[in-house]
Amino acid sequence: MTSFKEFLSRISIVSVLVFFQFCSSKKPFFAVAPPAVYQTGVQKVKETSSLNIPIEISLNDVERKINEQLGAVLFEDNSLDNNGGDNLILKVSKRLPLAIEAKGGNLFNIKVPVNIYAKAGWKVEKFGLSVSKYEDTQFDLDLSFLTRLSIDQNWKINTSTTPNGYKWISEPKVKIGFFELPITSIIEKIMDRELPNVVKTVDGEVGKINLKPQVETAWKAVQEPFLINEAYQAWLKVTPQDILMTPISNKGRNVRVGIGMTAVTETFLGNKPTSAVMATLPALRIQDKLDEKFEVGMITEIPFPTLKKIAMDQTGGKTYEFKDGKYKITVVDIDIYGQGEEIIVATNLTGALNGKVYLKGKPFYDAPSTSIKIQNLDFELDTKNKLAKTANWLAHDKFLKMMEPYFSISVASQLEEGKKLIQENLAGNKMNKNINLNGKLNELTPQSILVTPLGIQAVIKAKGKMEIMVAGY
Repeated sequence: MTSFKEFLSRISIVSVLVFFQFCSSKKPFFAVAPPAVYQTGVQKVKETSSLNIPIEISLNDVERKINEQLGAVLFEDNSLDNNGGDNLILKVSKRLPLAIEAKGGNLFNIKVPVNIYAKAGWKVEKFGLSVSKYEDTQFDLDLSFLTRLSIDQNWKINTSTTPNGYKWISEPKVKIGFFELPITSIIEKIMDRELPNVVKTVDGEVGKINLKPQVETAWKAVQEPFLINEAYQAWLKVTPQDILMTPISNKGRNVRVGIGMTAVTETFLGNKPTSAVMATLPALRIQDKLDEKFEVGMITEIPFPTLKKIAMDQTGGKTYEFKDGKYKITVVDIDIYGQGEEIIVATNLTGALNGKVYLKGKPFYDAPSTSIKIQNLDFELDTKNKLAKTANWLAHDKFLKMMEPYFSISVASQLEEGKKLIQENLAGNKMNKNINLNGKLNELTPQSILVTPLGIQAVIKAKGKMEIMVAGY
C-alpha cells in the first residue's frame, strides 16, 4: 500500500508538472514578420484581338451616281445618211432610272430601261429625182448588264461589267403603206455597238469609290488609348498589326466590304499610356473569313480591409480545439498584406498559444464559384520552424484547413458591373464624326491575380466582338 506521505509527494510532482506546462503554454510566441513586397511598374494585360470594320456601300447611292453620269439620253443618231445610208434616225433615252440588283456574292445585275425613238423608211434616187417615205415609231427596251465588284491594293472598288442582252418590251414596227420595214435587226446591231459606252460609264463611276480614306481614319483613330473603367483608371490601348479583307458581298441593298484588323489589345492601370500611332496602312490581304475575336482585360479588386473583415466575421472570437480538446486557441485578430504573388495572413492567437503566427498563400480565381480564394495556405517558414519546437500540435494541416475557406470572396457582382461598364464604353463610342466603336462582351475567363499594396486585383479576360463602324464611303 502506498503511504499517505507518498501520495502527497506524487500529487505535488503532478501539480508542479501541470504548473510548468501551464506556464509554458502562456509564454508568448514570437515569429519574425515576413516583409511586405509588391510588384512595381505599370500593370497591363496584353491580348491579341480582331477588330472588324464592316463598310457598307448603299446600292441606292451607286445607282444615283451612275444615273447622273449616264444622263437622260444614252445615244442619238440624227442622220438618215450616215452608217452607209441606213435611212434611220435613232434616239435612245432612259425610260426609268438605272437599277442595280444583287445576284449573290460580288455579282450584280444592272438594268437600264430605255425608250427608243426611231424614224425609218426608204429613199430612191434615179435620173436626178429623189423619192422617199419615212415613218416615226417608239418602242421600249430593257438593257441588261452583269458587273462583278472587287477591290484593289489601293482600296479602290473595281468593276468588270459586260452586256447581258436586252429584253424587248415592245418591238419596233414601221409600216409604210402596205409594207412593214424589218428594223429590229438593225436596232440590235446599233445597240450592240453602243452598249460598251454604257459599260464604260458604269465602270468609270463605280471606280471613283475609294475606301482608303475611311479605312485609314479608322486605323489611326483606334490607336488612341481610351478609358474603359474610371474607378480603376483602366485604359484600353489597341495597336493594329495587320489588315485583312474578305471578298465583297451584298447585304440587302448594300454592298458589304468586310475589313478586319488584327491588333494587340492592352489594358493598362494608372495614367493614360502613350501611343506612337502607326499611320501607314499595311498591304491589304484578302482571305475568305475574318476572325471575330475581341479580348480585353477586366480588373476587379478586393481591398485587404475587405478580405480581413470577411475572415474575421467567420473566425474572430471563435475557439478551436486540437488533440481532442487538449489544446484550445482563439483567433483575436487578423492582418493581411502582400508579398510578391502571395498574401501574408498575420493571425493573433490566445489560449494554448499566445502570439502571432504568419500564414501565406497564393490567391487564385475560382471560375465555377466566380470567387477569389487562397490556395496552398501554409505557415510561413519562420513560423513553421518555431511551431515545430514549441507547439508542434498546431504545426499540422488541421488549422490550415480550417482557416483556408475563410479567405474566399465572390466577385460575381463586381465582374458583372465591370463587364457592363466596359461594354457601355465600347458600345457606341464615338471616336470622331465618322468612326464609332461598337463592342459586346460575353465570355469571362481568368487571366492573372495581382497582389498590390491595396489588395488583390483579379484580371479577367473578357471575350466578345468589336466592330468599328465607318460612316459613308
